[in-house]
Amino acid sequence: MVWGSEEFKSCKALLDRVQNNDPKLVELVILPVKLFGDAELSRLADIILSGKNTNLHAISASGHNVSPSALALLGSVEAFCKALLEVNGGSLESVDFAFKNISKSGAEIIGRTFGASESIKRIYLYRNPNIGDAGMTAFSASAIKDDSTRLSFRNLEHLDISECDVGAAGAKALVECLASGENDTSARSNLIDIQMSKNPLGAEGCLYLKELISREGGRGSTVQKLSINKCAIGDDGLTFIVDAFKTSCKGFSSLNVAGNGISEVGALGLAEVLHTRSINLQSLQELILADNPIGDESVLSIAKSLKYAEEEGNSSIDVLDLSTTKCGKNGAVALLKCSALKSLRLFNNNLASEGFEAMFPFLVGGHPTLEHLDLGGNRAEESAVATLLGTIMIMNEPDDNVLRALELGGNEVGEVVEEILRELNEIRPDLDVARDRPSAEQPNEMSREELKM
Repeated sequence: MVWGSEEFKSCKALLDRVQNNDPKLVELVILPVKLFGDAELSRLADIILSGKNTNLHAISASGHNVSPSALALLGSVEAFCKALLEVNGGSLESVDFAFKNISKSGAEIIGRTFGASESIKRIYLYRNPNIGDAGMTAFSASAIKDDSTRLSFRNLEHLDISECDVGAAGAKALVECLASGENDTSARSNLIDIQMSKNPLGAEGCLYLKELISREGGRGSTVQKLSINKCAIGDDGLTFIVDAFKTSCKGFSSLNVAGNGISEVGALGLAEVLHTRSINLQSLQELILADNPIGDESVLSIAKSLKYAEEEGNSSIDVLDLSTTKCGKNGAVALLKCSALKSLRLFNNNLASEGFEAMFPFLVGGHPTLEHLDLGGNRAEESAVATLLGTIMIMNEPDDNVLRALELGGNEVGEVVEEILRELNEIRPDLDVARDRPSAEQPNEMSREELKM
């Protein structure tokens, strides 16, 4: 076949393979050099509509000129789903409908098309604010299709409905959908990663979502990860989530409740359950509490609920984000004593030089368990930053340091620190230090307004 010839440009051979259900063709990529117009798009739509192809998982055909009428065959969400309705989404494993101005009718047909799918693993619906509670209810109800004995979205691994204006009613409908048909003999093949950030869930939404974290009868979790950051859940919402921790949460590995107006009250309740019910949380590895004003007393309580070197405590959590939580220097020091943590974020806590100095004794020669430490945005002076780096540079005998990433941006850095970093790179070449380059204005010179949390 000659490059640039009509035969080379033709899509006939590719479309023939789609029509013949070629098992090796799972992703169709039609390059811009190919002739792909109305006729070719119409043929592709007809093949998909027929349901004869069961192997194709993805289609990419950018850079082609087709008419609006031809594009409508597959171009709109509703048209796309209608073409796959009779075959329950066919062999598609992933669909991305993000930022498509989807409303109730679009959400309903997406649920109806893929609810009974044995193939679908990933559904992206984020940034569709017109879905709302009505759309999420329609999505969930249509997925069940009046058959409550069937497990909806059986093989789903990831669902992203962030920024879809979903409130408590929508959350309730989704939980009922995912729990439909679920029992001891009808389990999911995968736990689900659910992203629901920036939705008006409120505390009531968590009353329903907790059922996904711990199923009735102590049967573990339906979700692997739950991200409900910036959903205005407050202390009451966190209390509902924590209530789920009182029974088995087997399989649940990550909770993100950042930016939810959680205070000391909610955080103290969480700390207590992390310690007293750690047996139910053996799968929980990541906890993100950033951007909540929980205060130093709460952080101290959380630190004490985690495992210290020779003491009892929660040993499963190894990734902890307490950025912008007013953790205080005592909270920071207590967290450095937690022997199970591998990643700790303390960004933007106004620790300043005093806080850095309090941490020096616990960073001599690096750290024996922490692989990643974020101390950025704490506005420490250069002398404190330099001493911190010098402390880490010390070589213990034996050298038990595992620290591989240290974030220091948002603290004062000058030539003194740069010189120490050059020496540190020679001694600890496997340690990556992220920082601001020296400039005329350093973080400790910010205005009073900028320093407020």
